Amino acid sequence: MLRRYLPVRRWPGRYRSVVLVAVLALFVLLRSLPSLKSELDSRAGAANTEDRPHYLYHSAFRENPDLFYEEQLSIALQDLEHQQLSLNGHEDTADTLWQIMLGQDPSAEKRGDDSLDFEEKNSEWKYSLVTTEWAEEFVTITLSSIPGLASLYYSYPHHVLRADLLRYLILWYFGGYYADTDIFPATSIKQCPSLRESVFQTENPDVSLVVGIEIDEPFASSRKMRDWHWVRSYGFIQYTMYAPRRFSPLLREVIVRVLSHTQRHLDESNIFLGARYNELTTLEITGPGVFTDAILDVLSDTLPAIHPLVSGSVEADADLGDLIPPSSANPLERVTWAPFYRLKKPLCVEGSEARPGKQLGGLCVLPVNAWGNGQRHSGSENFQSSHACVNHRFGGTWKPWKQSWKKYLFG
Repeated sequence: MLRRYLPVRRWPGRYRSVVLVAVLALFVLLRSLPSLKSELDSRAGAANTEDRPHYLYHSAFRENPDLFYEEQLSIALQDLEHQQLSLNGHEDTADTLWQIMLGQDPSAEKRGDDSLDFEEKNSEWKYSLVTTEWAEEFVTITLSSIPGLASLYYSYPHHVLRADLLRYLILWYFGGYYADTDIFPATSIKQCPSLRESVFQTENPDVSLVVGIEIDEPFASSRKMRDWHWVRSYGFIQYTMYAPRRFSPLLREVIVRVLSHTQRHLDESNIFLGARYNELTTLEITGPGVFTDAILDVLSDTLPAIHPLVSGSVEADADLGDLIPPSSANPLERVTWAPFYRLKKPLCVEGSEARPGKQLGGLCVLPVNAWGNGQRHSGSENFQSSHACVNHRFGGTWKPWKQSWKKYLFG
């Protein structure tokens, strides 16, 4: 008689109401998400595409560059290469897996699961985590002969800028494989299908750098470019890359461009506020923009005019006219993005294909799904793609527009 059942009888009704409201809310959310994301989807329709492709991008940082400073940098880097090779011969040091974690006390560093999994999955590689202290010693002591390097390195207001420069310097000086700490190993490096059919086919490939494709949308409209926060509609990946050997001429040029662009940005900055870096300047000064430009420009400077990459670029431009300067009727003979558009298998250019007296070092470009799967553009497949070697989480927390999930969903 003292038992009270009334509260128990009332609760199921309340519970059902709460569950019903939650289900309805979830249904509404799921129904709305595709329409929110469709504007960013490469298959969303004609509003996202143009009738003509853009295979050539003109960076503002290549307008009136400081060629004297760039030549000084290039000479200093080559002098360091010769010095190291004379001391160590052609010692193979390209068996290290590199990751960078700046801004934390080394004794308290906490690596995420992706980073730990990457090391475990590639246990045959020597693992090296670059800390702030190690990086500063590397820049100020090991590479002290590079003019302006240390001061420019310390001038950056954000660690992401230093990390960009560091990955180029490390792979140029040591060789090896670099991966951001938010990259998950879909397979081991040695078992990556695209790498197995390209650089791992021979014991000593005539290749000094392997890159992947991230953005491959040369037909993207201005609306799509704005929605995706893209500076350009194509680009190589630099959140993971592989240097099979030391002192790649391609990476050397990337380093020269980064330092030169950084110095220019400093020179043009407000004397009171200092150099400011937004998303676009970061991409173009240290990120994928300068990385992509440097690679295409080295290919253009070193390959003969009859090379398929050059002739294919010129042929693709026949109805576009992007390669025809205003003061000439003849097209420039150079490499554009055209040969890499919708790439289905690795495309490799050996160092020996360069013109006499030119240094190329050799390059392999992997299709988008090797390292760039999981995107909603560029013909990318999902993370479970049979071609996937790594899965990038695409956190991009350094980007202002990605610091809020509401901003990501609603623009």
